Amino acid sequence: MSIKDARGFVDTQTNQKDYNEKYVDNDAGPYVGVVKVTVDPLKMGRLGVNIPALSNTVTPSAKQVIWCHYLSPFYGAKPLAAVSTNDLESYDQNQTSYGFWAVPPDIDTEVLVLFAKGENNDTSAYWIGCIQQPKVNQQIPGFGSTQRNINARERAISGQTNYGTGFLPSGEINRNFQREGQSFNNSNSWDLPLNNILADQLVKEGLVQDTIRGTTSSSASRETPSQVFGINTPGPVKATSRPKNIGLGGGTVRADRDLGQSFVMDDGDVEGNNRLTRLRTASGHQLLMHDTDGVVYLANGSGKAFIEMAADGTVSVYSEAGINMRTSGDFNLHSETNINFHAKNTINFTSENHLALNAEGYLFAMGEKGVFHSSQKGAVRNYGRDGISSYTDGTQLHGAAGRIDLAGSQVHFNSTTASEVWGPKWLKADAIGIRVTEGLIDIDATTPIDNGRINKIDNKTTVTDFVTHEPYDRQSSTARRKKFIDEAMTEIKKSSPELSATELKVIKTELLKQKTIQAVSSKLSKVVKLNNNIKLPIKNLNKLVSQASDLQKLIEDPKGAAMNFIQGKIDSIKSQALDFIKSKFRF
Repeated sequence: MSIKDARGFVDTQTNQKDYNEKYVDNDAGPYVGVVKVTVDPLKMGRLGVNIPALSNTVTPSAKQVIWCHYLSPFYGAKPLAAVSTNDLESYDQNQTSYGFWAVPPDIDTEVLVLFAKGENNDTSAYWIGCIQQPKVNQQIPGFGSTQRNINARERAISGQTNYGTGFLPSGEINRNFQREGQSFNNSNSWDLPLNNILADQLVKEGLVQDTIRGTTSSSASRETPSQVFGINTPGPVKATSRPKNIGLGGGTVRADRDLGQSFVMDDGDVEGNNRLTRLRTASGHQLLMHDTDGVVYLANGSGKAFIEMAADGTVSVYSEAGINMRTSGDFNLHSETNINFHAKNTINFTSENHLALNAEGYLFAMGEKGVFHSSQKGAVRNYGRDGISSYTDGTQLHGAAGRIDLAGSQVHFNSTTASEVWGPKWLKADAIGIRVTEGLIDIDATTPIDNGRINKIDNKTTVTDFVTHEPYDRQSSTARRKKFIDEAMTEIKKSSPELSATELKVIKTELLKQKTIQAVSSKLSKVVKLNNNIKLPIKNLNKLVSQASDLQKLIEDPKGAAMNFIQGKIDSIKSQALDFIKSKFRF
């Protein structure tokens, strides 16, 4: 006689006189088991587990260890019925697999074990999950940082290497070493060991004092219920790991590990901070999408390269070694404001066809040591609708291997005195707004943080947004100006919702044209006071003006560009205001 169960499997009662009581004496579990063997010869994720409730011992022999199969929360494979019976080489004709894989590699990890159909043997045993040890989850899943690092405090007091911050990645509490008065009721205040491996890595990257891109509060023990989700791997066993005789039958086990990989999704702490998704490798490579700070950050573990997209749309790129780009098509650059280049050595432009330079305004060319024009296979020609003039304080030479022709309605020799205004002697870098910033703060890429202090070095550049090795302060004069403009536009949108997107864009464009925060503030006041459509309360305007004044004190006010001087010398160009701007804002 046979019986088919609810799943469709057939069981038989043949020669079973007590079939109805077949499993009465068996208990399917679940049981709490302790991992004793992690090396599965079949590489199927099986674990050799001691179940004290069945073995009646905590020091089992090899025969008392039960091999438990791995139950993955997600797994699948191509149906075996769809596989060829005679093709061993073709990928399409063989099985494929997919799924989730996470098997604990450390002995003495506790797991929950079930027996299928109550049959207590290796073929029916399955481990279905891992059991946390009490209060040992500070590092899950993001290697979380705290202020409770006893090592860091003692190092600072003794004058040893200090990280310049007390918020550092922490290890787990030592349950083998409890100090007087410590209990699980006050375990949230216990001192924790410093995760010096990660802390030292962040020092090398220049991020140890950065709570956005470096240290993080993402930890399972930060709050309850937890707002942190993710996974981190155990990391490989260190080559220098201490041997301990804690294995099955007193076997040697090396349990000290390096950093692992981590994937974190954090919905934020109780104050709404630290909302992020972060993928970080053991060596420090990371992809960070930080909702609280509004930043997307991609960096390598050496700290020698990063790409950042800030909340205001600014994209910053840093590379210590070089940036290389190539395309088989067009390479296009467009900016609504300025494009700036600065090189400590040479800037080279080469074209295998034509090189075209065009400006609707003036085209300036300056060489402190000289300006050369040469055409080795053709002519050099100059044209000026309103005239061509030149002047030198030295000797002016003109020569030709062939004829020299002078032609004009009149040709004069010494009929007037030569003047320096015939040549633009005033044309210097600062006269057209190219300002060299001396003593600029840069970061020593070799040792970005030394004994807890940022290792700063001097540099100079004509680029306003100067990106440095981490810790990049992200507070350049241009960045402050853009941030101030964004805040001002937010106030205008809030107070004047009837303004159209076109009107708002015109206002922002005019503000972005201003070179300093002080100039932005002045232009903002003029826009608000002369335009009836903007209903920004005077107290809010005064607040913005005051804020601009404070910001201006933090940065060097660029010296006034000498464009007014240029306009005084050359009257041929007059700026034309947009009709729309005139009608709307009376500029």
